[in-house]
Amino acid sequence: MEASEARRFVVLDFYRFVAALGVFIFHLKMIDPGISPTWNGSFGLFVDMFFILSGFVISYSYPSDARGVRAYSRFMIRRIARIYPLHLLSLLIFVVLIGVGLERTARSTSLDFLYNLLLLQAWGVTNHLSFNSPSWSISAEFFCYLIFPLLMLLARKVQPVVLGAIVAALYLVLAHGHLPIWQERSQMYGANFDYGMLRALPSFLNGILLAILFRMSGPYRRKPVVFAGIGVFGLSVLVLNVFAKPDLAILLFSCAILLTAVGESAFKEFPGARLLGRLGNTSYAIYMLHDAVLIAVFKPLWTWLELRPDQFGLYALACCAVLTIIADRTYAYFENPARRFINRWADIGVASSRKAQAVAAEPAIRFENTERAVN
Repeated sequence: MEASEARRFVVLDFYRFVAALGVFIFHLKMIDPGISPTWNGSFGLFVDMFFILSGFVISYSYPSDARGVRAYSRFMIRRIARIYPLHLLSLLIFVVLIGVGLERTARSTSLDFLYNLLLLQAWGVTNHLSFNSPSWSISAEFFCYLIFPLLMLLARKVQPVVLGAIVAALYLVLAHGHLPIWQERSQMYGANFDYGMLRALPSFLNGILLAILFRMSGPYRRKPVVFAGIGVFGLSVLVLNVFAKPDLAILLFSCAILLTAVGESAFKEFPGARLLGRLGNTSYAIYMLHDAVLIAVFKPLWTWLELRPDQFGLYALACCAVLTIIADRTYAYFENPARRFINRWADIGVASSRKAQAVAAEPAIRFENTERAVN
């Protein structure tokens, strides 16, 4: 990827925002068993779109000349700076919620705390969700970050059509292979604590494939294409709201992401980019904090107001607005500052290391120059 081509896809960021709210509604609807089946969509599958988007955005922005331990270390530090501060905050919030007795459903032990602290809770090391349940997907993404150089090596060594076949095979085997690790669940698309990192793998690699196809799309980048992408994304939302068809959802997500990126790249600046970007910034905090806010605020408020199931639509809309505001402030005052601090600290460390290496090399250079002068 050329440096001049690097950009932020604000429409894709907006998709992430919509998906985060979709996952929130997927959990919010459980506050009352009488809520209409109209709300019983499979919005939990938006998690798989997160994995595809991550693979796309990360591989697209990854320097083509990045090689070696130093590049990998820099990559991991930046990814940890992106996900870990808010993960740690949400984990500590749940420690408090459990301590004061608000969260009584989670099976959370000291060993679970260690798994969550190390981002291992989706690696098959436990048989239950614990603390901040949605964070299992962050553990799964962390796994993909760790093996990212291998995935990129594979993507660079094979033709796109071969990579596409590998992605399809991974989906086929993991989602429909009746593997014993998911014998009592709905195969891969129901996985979380039980090897959820394998659920993330094909979608993350799918995102890398989409980034490759995007780079090849230069001659076809036209503004109207973005509206086709938005339409496909809207269709995917409707499909998920009616029934659970994971394979169809993956296809729709993939087409929406690729078409939107191709079309959006034809704009110098997409209309409303600032608003879309700001909403996109809230997506991670919405996802990571929604369960805690649901337990501490939204669920007790539903009971206290004595709301009826037929009032859920307006209540969900109000909760989405409140959660978005909380997430926006969290991003501004905690998430983004923490990420910048870690990245700045890492950059200072790299600069100091390079300076130390340069100083250490100076005597050898001086000796070599002196020797040449004497000779």
